Amino acid sequence: MLRRLELSQDAHELLVKECQRLGIGFLSTAFDEASLDFLVSIGVSQVKIPSGEITNLPFLRHAARTGLPIILSTGMSTIGEVESAIDVLTRSGTPRDRVTVLHCTSQYPAPMAAVNLNAMNAIRCALKVRVGYSDHTLGTEVAIAAVALGAQVIEKHFTLDRGLPGPDHQASLEPDELKAMVSGIRNVEVALGDGVKRPVEIEYQNRSAIRRSIVASRVIRKGEVLSSSALTVKRPGVGISPMEWDDVVGRLARRDFDKDELIEL
Repeated sequence: MLRRLELSQDAHELLVKECQRLGIGFLSTAFDEASLDFLVSIGVSQVKIPSGEITNLPFLRHAARTGLPIILSTGMSTIGEVESAIDVLTRSGTPRDRVTVLHCTSQYPAPMAAVNLNAMNAIRCALKVRVGYSDHTLGTEVAIAAVALGAQVIEKHFTLDRGLPGPDHQASLEPDELKAMVSGIRNVEVALGDGVKRPVEIEYQNRSAIRRSIVASRVIRKGEVLSSSALTVKRPGVGISPMEWDDVVGRLARRDFDKDELIEL
């Protein structure tokens, strides 16, 4: 089956040209050193190391010596094996900041209970590397969730038709689904923002209408002590904030106030 599906070197070079025409990056995964050398020769911009090669020390060294950024997939691996692979890569010439580690569950399709998406952040915290997620689940929600958790790379199988013969089609997205996944990821990236908790501009127009002010709960006469029983809080929030309640209670009324009128000091 593999030989029947194998692409020739000419086909690879054609794909490189097509990617250039479309303005997208070309990437292919090598499983041996000769294939990796060929991919480098036709202009691949980064090296993808598949999960099955994470314990292949000679291949890891060869990949590191290309000088290209590396994406390391980690299906079936322990955190110790991931760390060992990164150590080989860094000792062989690839700086840690040029390695992206993909959390992965090597099952096709992968059941939700086997995803363990929080392991992606465990890798990031423990090994101080960029992280991503190689998604073999059905659907798009886990990949989108991974981006929300900090994934900087998403790998997802896609096909023109899930009904085609072969082992991977049934666990792959069709074109419209892939487009929807990318759209969802882009929306999440925008929604993540900069992490600073503050009102955004569009909230200011709602804040005064939704928040409350200190107002008179009954008629108050000038000179009267502003007691708790004489005050309440109501919308809109254009007067004294209820957070100033303790500073208002006990003051003398500077003038007469009608019921529900904003208190002024």
